Amino acid sequence: MSVHSILDVAIKVLLADPSASLGDVAKAAGVSRTTLHKRYATRHDLLVALAHDAYDRVDKAMTDAQLDVPGEDVVAGLERAITALIPLGPRIEFMYRQIGLDDVPDLVTRYEQSGEHLLRLIQRGQEAGKLRADLPDWWILATLEGSFYTAWEAISFGRLAPLDAPKLVMTTVMRGIGT
Repeated sequence: MSVHSILDVAIKVLLADPSASLGDVAKAAGVSRTTLHKRYATRHDLLVALAHDAYDRVDKAMTDAQLDVPGEDVVAGLERAITALIPLGPRIEFMYRQIGLDDVPDLVTRYEQSGEHLLRLIQRGQEAGKLRADLPDWWILATLEGSFYTAWEAISFGRLAPLDAPKLVMTTVMRGIGT
């Protein structure tokens, strides 16, 4: 089983049961505990790997959404970002819920940098008059993040179809921050 497959299973297991052990993850992944321990010596090592994987996927999604293209329509960029982030919901939901990784300096740094792509897009939108300039850029970013989280949670509870989520988030956010 590949590293990404194990991480995919681990996310599901740990979201369902935050106290799940490495043995629980190994069993769900269909691998032996020894195999899992060869890759991740401790549960903390697995959590760190999951966190890095989540940040890697978010970074790739933001790069693929091409948010830093000068002259690009900000609203279209926001829609691409939302559409790219919705499928990553379980990974990001796990990150929001996970406690105990605040002592890993490179993860703290990644967390602090994680919203930079969207923040720059928001600032361009404010300068172009597409987003409200009377709200702080960080507040608009926090509003987006809150809307993403709400959509991901609604999807996980079966209240929202994944394909409906981007439009719902976009409509909600733009009516609140759009001019």
